[in-house]
Amino acid sequence: MILRLFCRKALSYRVIFIILKKINQSRIGKSIFLVAGGTVFAQLIHLIFTPIITRVYSPDEFGVLTTYTTILGLLSLVAFKYEIAIPIAKSNKIAINILALSIIILSVYVAAISFILFYMGDWLLKFFSSETIVNYWYAIPVGIFLLGLYKILYSWASREKDFSSISKTAVGQSLAGNLFKIFTGIMGAGGLGLILGNVIGQSAGTLTLSRTLLRKNNLLKNVNGRRMRWCINRYKDFPIYNLPTHIISTLGEKAPVLFFTSFYGTQVVGLYGLAYMIVRLPMSLIGKAVGDVFYAEAASEGRKNPKKLKILSNKILFKLALVGLIPLIVLLLFGPFLFSFVFGDKWSESGEYARIISVSLFFILVFAPVSRVYEVFEKQRLRFSIDIIRLILILIAFSVTALFDLNSYTSILLYTIVISFIHILIFILGQKIMNEEIKKWNFR
Repeated sequence: MILRLFCRKALSYRVIFIILKKINQSRIGKSIFLVAGGTVFAQLIHLIFTPIITRVYSPDEFGVLTTYTTILGLLSLVAFKYEIAIPIAKSNKIAINILALSIIILSVYVAAISFILFYMGDWLLKFFSSETIVNYWYAIPVGIFLLGLYKILYSWASREKDFSSISKTAVGQSLAGNLFKIFTGIMGAGGLGLILGNVIGQSAGTLTLSRTLLRKNNLLKNVNGRRMRWCINRYKDFPIYNLPTHIISTLGEKAPVLFFTSFYGTQVVGLYGLAYMIVRLPMSLIGKAVGDVFYAEAASEGRKNPKKLKILSNKILFKLALVGLIPLIVLLLFGPFLFSFVFGDKWSESGEYARIISVSLFFILVFAPVSRVYEVFEKQRLRFSIDIIRLILILIAFSVTALFDLNSYTSILLYTIVISFIHILIFILGQKIMNEEIKKWNFR
C-alpha cells in the first residue's frame, strides 16, 4: 500500500516535471519562467517574513493595512488605462508618447486626489467605512503615484520584453517592503508601519524598470503635444471602456473589505486580509507572470495569427489547471491547521477563510491568460459588460447577507461563488472572441 502510494506521488511529480520542461523549451516558456522565477522568489521572501510580521502585528493592525490597500486599489486609476496601449503601439515613437502622456495624466490625477483628501479626507474615508486610516490619508496619494509610475514603466519593459528587469523588481519590492514592516513593527509603529512598508515595497524597483527607457534616450526627442493628442484619440477606447471596467472590477474585488469593515469590524477584515494575501500568492504569482508574458506575445503576434494564439492559450490553461490543483487541495484540507501553525494561534480563523477563497482564486489563476484577449482584440465593451454583471451579482450577494444577517463565512462563500462564475464566463466568451478572429483571419 505504501509502495503504491509512493509510486503514485513519484509519477505525479514526474508529470509536473515534464510539463514544466516542455514549457521551458519554447521562447514564451523561457520568458514565463524568467518572470515567474523572480515573482516566485519574491513571494518566497514574503512567505518567509510573514510569520514574523503576524507575530509583531495584531489582526486589528492588519485590518488597517487591508483597508489602506483597498482604498489604494479603488483610487489607483494609473493613467486612465492609456498605459495598457504601450505594449501594443505599432512603433516606439508612438509608445514613448503614450508613456509621456500616461505620466502627465498620473501626476495631474494624484494632485487632484491630494487636494480632495486634504480638505475632505475625514468625511470621505468615514463614508467608505475607512475611518481607521483617516490619520494616514497622506499615504494614499503617495502610494497611488508610486504604484502608477511602476505600472507605466512595467508596460514599457513588457514592450521591450525586458523580463529580466521585471523579475529583479519583484524581488526588490518584496525584500524592501517586508524588512521595513518588521523594523517598524518592532519599533511599535502599529498600522502605520504596515502602510509605510507597503509604500516602500511599491516604490522599490522603479529605477530598474526605467533602465530600458533610459537606454533609448533618443526616443524622448519624439515626445511632443501633437503626437500625444493623436495618441489620446487613437487609444481613446482604453479610458472609455477599460477605465470604467477597471473601476467596476476593482470595486467588485475590494467590496468584501468595505462590507466587512462596516458589518464585522477591523479584526475580521485583518483575518480576511491575511487569508486573501496568502492564498493569492501561489494562485496568482504564476497566473500573473503567465498572463503578462502571454499579453506581450499576443500583442505582437495575436492579430497576425489568432489561431496560433488560441492553441497557445488552451495549452497554458491546461497546464495552469494542473499546477493550481496542488495549493487548492492543500488549503481545502489543511487551511486552518496551516495558518495556526505558521502564523500563530490568533490567525486560525484566517485558515477557515482561506479554504473558501481558494476556490475562486483557482479559477482566476486558470483563466488569467485568456482574459487578456479582450485587450489584444480591443473588446473592451464586452469586458465592461461582464464586469457590470459581476458587480451586480456581488451587490446582490452582500444584500442577501445583510438582509438575513449571515455570518462572515457565508458571506465569503456567496462572494466566491459569484467570482468563480464570472471567470468561467470570461473564459467562454474569450474563446468566442478568438474563434471569431480566426474566421476573419481565414478569409483574408
